[in-house]
Amino acid sequence: MAILTVKNLSHHYQDGDMRRYVLKDINAAFEQGKFYAILGQSGSGKTTFLSLLGAMDTIQEGIIEIAGTSYAKYDANAIRRNLIGMVFQSYNLIDYMTAVENVLVAMSITERELPKDRRTVAYNLLDYLGITRTKADRLVTRLSGGEQQRVAIARALATNVDIILADEPTGNVDESTETEIIEIFKMLAHKHNKCVVVVTHSQTVANEADVILTLRKGGFTQNE
Repeated sequence: MAILTVKNLSHHYQDGDMRRYVLKDINAAFEQGKFYAILGQSGSGKTTFLSLLGAMDTIQEGIIEIAGTSYAKYDANAIRRNLIGMVFQSYNLIDYMTAVENVLVAMSITERELPKDRRTVAYNLLDYLGITRTKADRLVTRLSGGEQQRVAIARALATNVDIILADEPTGNVDESTETEIIEIFKMLAHKHNKCVVVVTHSQTVANEADVILTLRKGGFTQNE
């Protein structure tokens, strides 16, 4: 059963008197335990689609449901805090904080029930993703790009959500680090039963996904 469902989703921008559609009548379903890659040419609407899934943009036409409940029944901030974790190409970390402090910030704003000893949980999560205690206590600006992306993934996981969305997560890392990050996403899907949806230009990322969705004007085409 799908945890995330998209029904007849359309999104447009107003250009004078013209309404220009970036997405038109898009339908899709995403399940837990699977790693999805979304491909598409520049301008195909991939980033807009991910922004709508992540409740970072307002739905104009259509429905997105999480576990059968429409986004319309939630406050957008509540979706971002409690239901979905986001990973960005540029990491979007707080640069004057340490790695562990970045993770703790995410834990501090969620309404989900979390363990009392959150700092220990944060350290353990970072360690699980390859960030040692020493590095966890460093400012994120003193970490490599690959390490910062691991911190960003840890932050997305810190509230124990079932859905992870990622926008070009390997766009700023080298080939070796890309492989490591792909393995993390596969592990999250297959071992921890997360629904992982990645927008990417990388064929390497797509080749490792369980499902490849290519976004075109007519909607998605799917390969598994």
